[in-house]
Amino acid sequence: MKKSKLAIAIINVIFLTTIPALVLHEPTSVSAATVKGFVKTKKNKKVRLYKLSGKHSNYYASPKSQYPYSSKKKIGKKRLTAYKIGNNSHWLLAKDAKVIKTIKPNVNVQATMKLPAGYTRAELLQAYQGNPSKEFINASMSGMNTNDFSRIKNGETKADDQTIIDLSQLTPEQTDILTTFSLRLINQARNNLGLDPWRDSIGVRKLAQDIATEYAVNKKTIRDSHYVPGIVRACKANGLDLNDNYVEDMAGFYNQNNTITMTELKKSVYFGLKQMMFGYTGSGEQGRKQRSNYQEWEHAGDLFNTQDSLYDGDYNYYGFSISHTDDICSMHFISVPTYIAKNKKYNTGFKP
Repeated sequence: MKKSKLAIAIINVIFLTTIPALVLHEPTSVSAATVKGFVKTKKNKKVRLYKLSGKHSNYYASPKSQYPYSSKKKIGKKRLTAYKIGNNSHWLLAKDAKVIKTIKPNVNVQATMKLPAGYTRAELLQAYQGNPSKEFINASMSGMNTNDFSRIKNGETKADDQTIIDLSQLTPEQTDILTTFSLRLINQARNNLGLDPWRDSIGVRKLAQDIATEYAVNKKTIRDSHYVPGIVRACKANGLDLNDNYVEDMAGFYNQNNTITMTELKKSVYFGLKQMMFGYTGSGEQGRKQRSNYQEWEHAGDLFNTQDSLYDGDYNYYGFSISHTDDICSMHFISVPTYIAKNKKYNTGFKP
């Protein structure tokens, strides 16, 4: 079935801007013999640091960090109780500090995608046709909430946390990682519905990259919805005689820098898939508890081959790519249905 023209591009409005770096954004190392404990700011905002004289310093403590302290004493003429953090005589006032015992380790976790009870193909088809039941919306809301990898701090690996990606020039290895990652999540959800897994495809990987190039060269993004002329050109160049968008589902996010960590990018891919699977049209995680944000399951119909057609229950061949233009990252989830790949009318040279 044709990818619906009504499936308007969903944008995950998460501004991944870089907060101006503060000298003490990360815990400053202190000799192990002097560390007495750890502190962090009480409130979720930066806090002014002080000098031993009791005067303001030019630095702040970040609410995102935990700091080892080596001394607790009264400073300045006003005898303000404060903690000495780092090696540079910065003092965090006790009234602004919360003492913690240890730094919580950043334990890596593997992202998973699971459909909740009540999310069935019969219910999905009804939602795909524009009439979701109350129970199905409840199930979709539950799915948005319980699948939480996109909103937790932890990443899948330490390497992901440390890998910096140039969104305009992903390496083949990075694209491979994201393709495997997204396909794993799609197939976990498909398995919950008893569906055959989608297949990783060299041919569709190339098609996905060619589609991303079409978007980039023509300065198109998810904001413009599906760029059908470019999709058609890429399909024909790859041996698929298609005259509309039969292959692309899309999600995206704002990113005002050209770079992002692999962990952050995986979380955006994960969130984009959640949006599509659970019909969520809100901006970011914060609106997931509002029922009015659940209103579009046409992407889900594509991902789960459930569209009330002769080909319901089939599997697709899959590839993934990214294009980055004007601070918008468009994520292209490209799949070629088996009925197209096997039909000589449409397949004029495409090899999965």
